[in-house]
Amino acid sequence: MSVNKDFFQPERDFNYDFQSTGKPPTGWSEAARVPETLVPTHCCFCGVQCGMFLRVANGKVIGVEARDFPHNRGSLCPKGVVAYQQVDHPDRLRYPMIRRGGKAGELERATWDEAMDYIVSRWKQIQAEHGNDAVAVYSGSSMTNEKCYVMGKFARVALRSRNIDYNGRLCMSSSAVAYARAFGIDRAPLPMTDIPLTHCMLAVGVNIAECFPIVMQWVWRARDKGAHLIVIDPRETPLARTADLWLPVRPGTDEAVINAMLRQVIVDGLVDE
Repeated sequence: MSVNKDFFQPERDFNYDFQSTGKPPTGWSEAARVPETLVPTHCCFCGVQCGMFLRVANGKVIGVEARDFPHNRGSLCPKGVVAYQQVDHPDRLRYPMIRRGGKAGELERATWDEAMDYIVSRWKQIQAEHGNDAVAVYSGSSMTNEKCYVMGKFARVALRSRNIDYNGRLCMSSSAVAYARAFGIDRAPLPMTDIPLTHCMLAVGVNIAECFPIVMQWVWRARDKGAHLIVIDPRETPLARTADLWLPVRPGTDEAVINAMLRQVIVDGLVDE
């Protein structure tokens, strides 16, 4: 729990928990250990990039704390909470490994030069035998815009391959197409901070509370202001249990329900002409 230490120590410099980096300006005359350092950064596990602090002690990352960033506002999802554990995880790869005996061989430690030379030689061999498009590049939504740009250039200019994709193809591409056709932009046309301004929310087939908990704080703010919540989902998710109206439709019938709603909008003359 974080407390306002200025209440107990009025002469203390402005220094709330989680808002400073390094050793505080005032402290005990003697200490058994060096204070932890809070290093501001962002979670790298998805494209939301929530603000966080890495807790560093004795040169090692020992934990994370949520940062008061514009969209996550001091909260993190389960992935972000345990993000630091990969830094010193015993299974983390810290150097290249090659199967010198082929697929049936054992993984053996290799130098970076050897690994890079092997990758280049195999790519050249594959492209010489099967064409440039035989090598594909798979990127990720958690990368920065600059890294995504470089990945695209690398695929099209260096490898001369037209095959480049990213993990969003499995989860976000369908939404991007729908947004583009409906609103002319391939992403959500409103920021999270606009959610509390709505009077009614319709959630179709989404489990926000467990799959995107960062958004839930904005949903609760809308609810606190009196916004209604309608959930269409065959599962009684945590979000459905708090809804004003829950429609437990049969799996696969979401489209039929939406089409019925659209028809009613037309019949009732509610279309914005």
